[in-house]
Amino acid sequence: MTVTSVRLIAIWDGRLVQAVADFVRRNSSGRLFRITLAVYAVLWMLYFSVANATVDIHYDLSEESVWAQTFAFGYKHPPMTAWIFRAWFSIFPRADWVAYLLATVNIVVTLAVTWTVMRDHLNKERALVGLTALILVPFYTFLAARFNANTVMMPFWSAAVLFYLRARRDVRWTDAVLAGAFAGLTFLGKYWGVYLIAGIAVASIAGEDVRRFWRSGTPFIMAAAALGVIAPHIHWLLTEHNHATENFMARSVLVSVPFGTAFKTSAYYLVGTAGYIVVPLIFFTILRPDRATMRDTIWPSDPGRRQALLLLVVPLILPAVANLAWSHRLTSIWTFPNWALLPVVLFGSPRLNVTVIAAARSCVTALAISLLAVVASPLVAREHLNPRRTAHNAHYRQLAEEIMRLASSPAVLIAGSEQAVQGLFYYLPGARPLSDPPDERSAPPIAARVMVCSEDDASCEVAAKSFAGNAGSTTNVTFFRTYLGYSSRPLTYRIVVAPASTKS
Repeated sequence: MTVTSVRLIAIWDGRLVQAVADFVRRNSSGRLFRITLAVYAVLWMLYFSVANATVDIHYDLSEESVWAQTFAFGYKHPPMTAWIFRAWFSIFPRADWVAYLLATVNIVVTLAVTWTVMRDHLNKERALVGLTALILVPFYTFLAARFNANTVMMPFWSAAVLFYLRARRDVRWTDAVLAGAFAGLTFLGKYWGVYLIAGIAVASIAGEDVRRFWRSGTPFIMAAAALGVIAPHIHWLLTEHNHATENFMARSVLVSVPFGTAFKTSAYYLVGTAGYIVVPLIFFTILRPDRATMRDTIWPSDPGRRQALLLLVVPLILPAVANLAWSHRLTSIWTFPNWALLPVVLFGSPRLNVTVIAAARSCVTALAISLLAVVASPLVAREHLNPRRTAHNAHYRQLAEEIMRLASSPAVLIAGSEQAVQGLFYYLPGARPLSDPPDERSAPPIAARVMVCSEDDASCEVAAKSFAGNAGSTTNVTFFRTYLGYSSRPLTYRIVVAPASTKS
């Protein structure tokens, strides 16, 4: 046995775990949750900020910035992301830390709702193991640094399953309204929410009490609430012609491939999905479930947990099945919102022995991994400056500042090299892509048209020559970034500024 192994065993069974176990015994579940959530928020907000210190905000938020300039019931994606972006940045400035704070708050709210789901079904120790296991799923940590159409669904999905399970148990109309409303709000985040609605539909016709449930009228109340929430967006879809959603679906989502290719895509999706939850599965394995426990986990004896299993599994499997009949782009990273019920499914069996010591070990493990991530975050930031990379995302802010200086306004229309341009709009409120000009009745006047070309984009350079005509100006700029003694490879851009009235 190595020295490292001995040390790990000492930690696993040592004073630290015993001290945490004593703390768990002495404190209420609510206080333990608040402490866990506060530690999570501080450590992962710190990680997001430091690990991304050498790059600018992800271009997803630039896209949201463009959407949020005008209120609508639909954009390329359903409108929830733009609505929240617009509300958030009406309060806070366009700073990088504010974007990471938005991402952190989104996950904190998700975990708060998920904790409520867990406490409806699990005791204190099981819920604590479930919470810490879920925190170590990459969707809640390393991949959660940007707020986008995937992450925006997370709190709404969690709330929908919370109130559905309560409505199924208690047949209260208030729970039914909330379940339907939150399912609708999930759909307004991204169309992936249709799989949640499908999962609820399947769960609603399964179980011993299905006749009681339907006779109560609860499912109809849910459906009416969901329809009421999504109706304005459906109206927008049906009445707006050549809208961004239709174009995006046709260009980027709907693909026509042979059945064999679709089958491989579905298989990769399922394998990738399982890979994301490897840590919770390890936690479950460490608890040493016997065969009876495994059977009770795979198909629970308790009706409530069977409902939870259906609500977890159906929305995960259905995309793979749908892809076989209707091929489309499919990736496991879209399962961001699906995991609220994973702790209930994994740790809910009464046959599974979940002790205070097990809860303490899970807390220590989650804390250790989170601290290691924070310690390693400067190395992650430095890696972004690797000279082998062409890191246009390190220069969005610098390019935006130069455009502001040259155009004397953030209200510009921008075209050019996609990788250089796509992240500019977060830093230029009022700017829009040249291909998507604003509605002149509701937007401020455009100050200029701008084309930004990276030095390796020959086609952009050719287009730039005719872009400005005789009235435009051309400026070459070179940027690089330094961090901890390391410098990125210098990148040169050509910025062409033309009057707003000039036609290209």
